[in-house]
This record gives sequence, C-alpha cells and structure tokens, in this order.
Amino acid sequence: MSKKSNQLKKFAILFCTFIVPLLFFLFLASGKVNFEKLPILTEKITGMTTTDLLRNKVSVVSILGTTPSVATYQKMLNLYQVIYKSTSKYRKFQVVTLVPESNTALIPILQSELEKVGGVALEKWQFVSLPTAEIQQVYNSFQSPAVFDPATGQSEVYIIDEDLNLRGRTDDEDVASGILFGYDTGSVAVLKNKLREDLKVLFYESKFAVKEPKLN
Repeated sequence: MSKKSNQLKKFAILFCTFIVPLLFFLFLASGKVNFEKLPILTEKITGMTTTDLLRNKVSVVSILGTTPSVATYQKMLNLYQVIYKSTSKYRKFQVVTLVPESNTALIPILQSELEKVGGVALEKWQFVSLPTAEIQQVYNSFQSPAVFDPATGQSEVYIIDEDLNLRGRTDDEDVASGILFGYDTGSVAVLKNKLREDLKVLFYESKFAVKEPKLN
C-alpha cells in the first residue's frame, strides 16, 4: 500500500508541477480569457501628425484651448494628482496634452507648476504643440457628441489604446445614452471612480491580450 501511495503522491506532484501550468497556458493561448473588456467607441483616430506618439501606448489625451482659464489649470492639476501620480508606474501609460501653437510658451510653465505642486517628474506626460485646425481634426476623429470650443479647449480627457482606438463606457449610469466618450477633469470623483478604474481594465486587458494570427 505504501508503494502505491508513494506513486500516487509522485503523480500528483508531477501533475501540479507540469500539467496544470500547461493547461493554464493552453487556456490563455486559446484567446478566451473571460474578463470584461473596455469597449471601443471609435476605431482608429486620425488627423494627428504625431500619431506615432500614441501608437503602442495607453494614452490619456487632453486638449487645451487658445485662451485657457484658471479653471483649465485646476482641471489639469486634478488630472495630475488623481491619475498621473498613481498611474505613471505602468510602463505603457502616458498623458498627451495637445496645445495650440499660439500657446507653446505655456508648456514649460505648466510643466514646472505641475511638478512643483506634486513632486513627481512628468516623464510620461507629453505636451504637443499643434495648429488649432489640426487639433480640431483630432477631436473630430474621436466622434464624441460633445461640442469642441477651440478657445476654451476640452474639459474631458479621452482614453486612446495601443491601436489608436478610443475607449470608453457603453453603460454609464450618468449619461442618458449610456455612452461615455470622455472623462470630466473637473470632477475628482469621475477621475477616481471612472477614469482610473477604466485604465486598470485596459492595462489588465493589454497584459493578457493574445494576438490573433495573421491570415495569409
């Protein structure tokens, strides 16, 4: 009996050591990892000469206007404190702020002020100076129903995934249609409970993504 018991123990150890990990790997490779993905609302955003800056990154895109107000800077500070400081640890994460060419001089001032307040370097926060017309093209490609004002910029920020798709929610309880394109930077609650949580879902999705084989 003891010999048979030892054989069973060896088999159990062998099964747990080699077979279980193999089965788990095959499960992942099947591409049927069962978790809720963050919906794609708009495929392949366009109109930006610096598209390569967004590719292969999980980006939070913000847009400044030609005449930003004090409230605009407060909203950027909210984004910095609630999202950037807690999320910059992710390798593929970045914030990209589109700035009208007429306000290019503001970029070093904004960078300096944000770092001074929060104490965290802006290594993953890109400020991109573009013509206003091109910023408008970028925003139009988001296909968001919100009206864009070139003067004030946009209060909402947007999630763009590694493949240049705009991500958001299709079942948001605070939007009549349920579709949430952008996240209001004026609300700390929205940034904390929606944007930050949705970014976590996207990072998890990216980590366990299994690329589909290309067809010949």
